[in-house]
Amino acid sequence: MSRKIAILGNGWSDEYILSSLEGIKRGAEEFDCEIHFFIEYASHDSLNDSMQGEINILNLPDLKQYDGVILLGNTLMNAGELTLVQDRIMSSGVPTVCLEYEIDGIDCICTENYSGMYELCKHMVEEHDVKRVVFVSGIDGNAENADRKRALEQVLHEHNLSLAPEDIIYGDWSYYAVQMKLPEWLQNHELPDAFICANDVMALGVTTYLTHNGYSVPEDVSVTGFDNLSSTKCYVPAITTVERGWNDSGYEGLKHLMDLIEGGPSTSAVFHPSHPVIRESCGCQVTGAIRKEQLASVNQIYNVPIERTLFDWHLTGLDDSMTGRLSLEDIHDGLQEFFASSETHYEGDTFCICLDDDFVNSIFENTEPRYQGYGERMHVLYAQRDGKAMPYQKINTSYIFPIMSEPSEKGNIYFIAPIHSQSANIGYVVFKNTFKVLQTFFIYSWVRHLRIGLLRCRENIIMSNLNKQLEEYSILDELSGLYNRKGLVTKGIPLLEKAKQNGNHALLMMVDIDKMKIINDRYGHLQGDLAIRLVAQAIKASISETWCGIRYGGDEFLIIGEKHYADEEGVLKRKICRTVKNEAEALKIPFELTVSVGSVQIDPTKDMGLDEYFQIADTAMYDMKKKAQERNLTET
Repeated sequence: MSRKIAILGNGWSDEYILSSLEGIKRGAEEFDCEIHFFIEYASHDSLNDSMQGEINILNLPDLKQYDGVILLGNTLMNAGELTLVQDRIMSSGVPTVCLEYEIDGIDCICTENYSGMYELCKHMVEEHDVKRVVFVSGIDGNAENADRKRALEQVLHEHNLSLAPEDIIYGDWSYYAVQMKLPEWLQNHELPDAFICANDVMALGVTTYLTHNGYSVPEDVSVTGFDNLSSTKCYVPAITTVERGWNDSGYEGLKHLMDLIEGGPSTSAVFHPSHPVIRESCGCQVTGAIRKEQLASVNQIYNVPIERTLFDWHLTGLDDSMTGRLSLEDIHDGLQEFFASSETHYEGDTFCICLDDDFVNSIFENTEPRYQGYGERMHVLYAQRDGKAMPYQKINTSYIFPIMSEPSEKGNIYFIAPIHSQSANIGYVVFKNTFKVLQTFFIYSWVRHLRIGLLRCRENIIMSNLNKQLEEYSILDELSGLYNRKGLVTKGIPLLEKAKQNGNHALLMMVDIDKMKIINDRYGHLQGDLAIRLVAQAIKASISETWCGIRYGGDEFLIIGEKHYADEEGVLKRKICRTVKNEAEALKIPFELTVSVGSVQIDPTKDMGLDEYFQIADTAMYDMKKKAQERNLTET
């Protein structure tokens, strides 16, 4: 039986995650594991509400239902995610391994950051005679960042040099943050001998800004990074960096987790050495193989915009597939049509879109969606297995998704990402074995478009329901709660016409309150209104939901419905009269409340107009009223 492993991580470090997952995938196939990767995109500079919406996905898995957990620890630092998951893991007791970050009480498989950075900095000082260095720092307080800074300071100290406080630029691991901060720094300081960056993303940001503003790297200033991203060797100049061996760490992390699951010993922390990769951004020459990769990357100048355009078209099609849909089933059908006709299958053959029950309820009940955690049920808005659409359905949230692995499959990886609007939870999306969804933040862009489409559908459905309610209110009589004369036109008469078209008999009944003028004159109009409401209640209690009760005017009412059996006319007449009498007696009102009822059966085979039927019913009602008056006079 396959082991089920949960991975928790942040997706912004996509190349690190892809490399680590390749190693984890290799181990999952070897050890027969199914991987559920819960991925979020909280960023250091995002709004708090948006952060909460992202990290909510970490609340989705019941960790006790998993055999083990892998934390991509160095990615879970943007919004306090690590503290959140650490507390949950400790309380669950599930075997856990953390990659690239040391946590008390959890075994860690880590790259030894210090050694690779130390050797790189030593190379810069001894081989390139670097004297003055600017350190482009990651997030202050991050342990990996601190190790890399400490290695730089040690090398400088050993060579009687130092790092001045003003020569630290806090780039927060971000390409764009560096480019925002560099102009002001360069305006107020002289160019250093080298920018030593705490990761490759910031090194690429520094190099790009410098070259776009007339500086030459490495002739004017050297730049180095850390992580050995694939883009660093294709960039011109190729970036000198530090290799961390993420692929092997991923494999070793899963292997160690399997040992823990089987009862093996805890080893606290295992460190793999890092080592510098020397290229041309520090002033050295690159190999012929790297030069070929640089030339090959030039060809992507044409391909990348085309690929991006195709993806944008795909996202536009995703938007369009949900436009104008006024029910969840209708949205499902639109998505099914879109994915069936799409020529590009970025999502892979197997994926699903799940909506939280509270979000769905918020559409139809005008309530607030959930802001923390997930409900007990999920609406599978759209699911596709092996390229075939599945029906709209509901599942228990504990299942996560309705797409189960076959017993013969090994090493499946499911990517699970949140759908949210700020901190409001919408649901999540799941992709199976589609690694490319992590590249260039595919999931992040795809989910944003899906979210916008869902929110637009939600607004349309709410507005449509409100319009229906307003339309319903416009045909209702405020005092009685029955339909008014407009309701007669829009509901009552179409009911009669439909019965006639279907060849079915119908019944038209008129009800009139007896002695209404005396009630109003002697007891007041409030008591008169009470009489109208009691008769209306009696009518509603007596007729089928498919029939129409109408306040025709004043104290006159109409009942219209399809007739199903012979004595329905007499049964209904007696029921209304009896119900009116019982309600009046129960309330002990100070006057006698009775009604007169006249009716006519509408025969679909007869060529008679509705006005004629109305006249017959009206005459029958007044006959009953006249007989009641004569009876009262006789009794008197």
